[in-house]
Amino acid sequence: MFYAREQNKRKRWYRILTIGQKKLVLVGSVVAVLVVAFLSVVIFYSCRAMQYDLARVQGSSGGNMLYDAENQPISSLSNAVERPLCWQELPQHLIDAFVAREDENFFEHSGVVLTSVVRSVLRNITSMRYEQGASTITMQLTRNVFELRDKSMDRKLLEVVLAQRIERNFDKQTIMLQYLSRIYYGQNCYGVRAAAEHYFGKEVRELNLVECATLAGLVRAPSIFNPQHSMTNAMEVKAETLERMLECEMISEDECRAATQEPIRLVSGRKVDAAISSYASMWAQSELKVLEDVAGKGNGGLFIVSNLRLPLQQYLEKAVEAALTAVEDPRRYPDAWLALSGEDTADAEARRKSFVGMKRPEKLKVRGANNDLSGLLQSCVLVVDNRRGHKGEVLALVSGRSAVDGIDRWQTRLQPGRAAAPLLFSCACLPGGEEMHIVARDMLVTGKRLGYPVVRSFYDTLGLDCRYPGQDQADALYNGEFSMKKLDLARLLYDIQNKGRGYHLRLISAIWSCHRSLLYAYEPEKAPEYIRREGARAVAELPPFGVSEGFPVTLNETLPGHTGQFSMVLRENAVAVFVWMGFDDPDTEVAASGRMTNLLRRASMNLAREIYEAARTELRRERKQVAQEKSAQAQS
Repeated sequence: MFYAREQNKRKRWYRILTIGQKKLVLVGSVVAVLVVAFLSVVIFYSCRAMQYDLARVQGSSGGNMLYDAENQPISSLSNAVERPLCWQELPQHLIDAFVAREDENFFEHSGVVLTSVVRSVLRNITSMRYEQGASTITMQLTRNVFELRDKSMDRKLLEVVLAQRIERNFDKQTIMLQYLSRIYYGQNCYGVRAAAEHYFGKEVRELNLVECATLAGLVRAPSIFNPQHSMTNAMEVKAETLERMLECEMISEDECRAATQEPIRLVSGRKVDAAISSYASMWAQSELKVLEDVAGKGNGGLFIVSNLRLPLQQYLEKAVEAALTAVEDPRRYPDAWLALSGEDTADAEARRKSFVGMKRPEKLKVRGANNDLSGLLQSCVLVVDNRRGHKGEVLALVSGRSAVDGIDRWQTRLQPGRAAAPLLFSCACLPGGEEMHIVARDMLVTGKRLGYPVVRSFYDTLGLDCRYPGQDQADALYNGEFSMKKLDLARLLYDIQNKGRGYHLRLISAIWSCHRSLLYAYEPEKAPEYIRREGARAVAELPPFGVSEGFPVTLNETLPGHTGQFSMVLRENAVAVFVWMGFDDPDTEVAASGRMTNLLRRASMNLAREIYEAARTELRRERKQVAQEKSAQAQS
């Protein structure tokens, strides 16, 4: 019996050992599979990482460049290429601020903090989506240099391997310098040198603790923490950065407290955009500010493709100067205006003689060789595509006689006067009872029948940056004697002629990175009904619009308050041209001259008609070229 018990006991132990062997084999198999999988992943991503050229880490991507619709370069949107930063130029506070904010172990790790990566991977796996990153400064540099933009596990693993390659080939100083020189600081500033100059008017070496903390916080979200947009947000992120520097023992409590309380002092009296080589570049830069998040992906350089047609733009700039010169000296009547009357040469010659015979104001300043732009007669012209599928595209523009003055006159103000009649008449066409349908040819009569509250409420819904008169000056509101931007007037007239749809007048069609990655492409969408369709259609054929069957719609109005002349020529499914002529200062004697008014009335309309014909010719040439290319492809 004893022997039997011993045997049974031994069998139980063998059974236990046998189960343990199976488990051991199972665990070993799982581990082996994991190891093989891990090695396979490492080898796979290492091979992919080897395909990337590390020379790009220290390569300069250049500045932003504007191109026309056929990829012909127009102008640079950035300052001259910056000289490279050197380590000795960096204040210690600047290095500390970015290390504390972005990667406190930057000088110790080999490009990747493994625990952070594992935590990030587990978090993303459990949530079944990309929620959390684990980026070191080296990984951020990797992402910027090689444009690893998509949020996926594949991108993250490739980024990790590339970051380690960079760490093996470059020292920490080089990595930090390249990082600070590439990241986006908002306001079209790529690199810390441009940011220091733009925000504080300083060299990088001159930045103090407050300014360093501000820039380190700003890069997290340039559109949110920009001190020029929101000082409150900038102060908050500066304080957070200083707190992190204190926790990392980079500054003392006294330094942290003093810097937190100290205001952010931005430079004043400096031009925001120093690189203005044309009015087209000025307009493009203003659009880039709206596309702030896209611009931040450029890694120091963008290729901006516009809707501009370079031949038309070049023609426009010459035509504007010729028109203004003709006003200053009527004897220099432009030859292009002779062709505006078609085959009727007698009528064309009569128009020329009438214009040449007009007297110019005695005090009218003429442009001289010294390029003194002050007090000169000015003009701004806008050519907008009006074809289906292209509505709102800016084909060419001019905002004055020289971009050197840095003034975008489409953003300056005028009094619309009778040019605002279509808006008032659209208000009269709103539903609300039979008594509301009052479309009179006289603005004052229509306005009084509607009443100040109704008109003012309608104008407010348009969301314009206008300075409306109060109820005690209601007649001024009805007669269009209020202040509005020139561009807003052009856009409203354009929308009314397009059945009330609110089209955004846009210059940029696509944005590419310096390594040819598409960052942005405009996607046509159905424009919203900005002004009620029925009202817009009703007033689109009423004065002050000139409408004749078979001809484009025109408008030519002398503006109140001596604020100039405004003209329009527009055809459905063709182009729209808007022209303003006048003086920057409407209170001068020459601006109020009756002689000046007569000259402007003719010159402005002639210029609008000339540019309209030139734009149609350019679009016809473009269509013919496209057709020939398609035919050649079909034959091949």
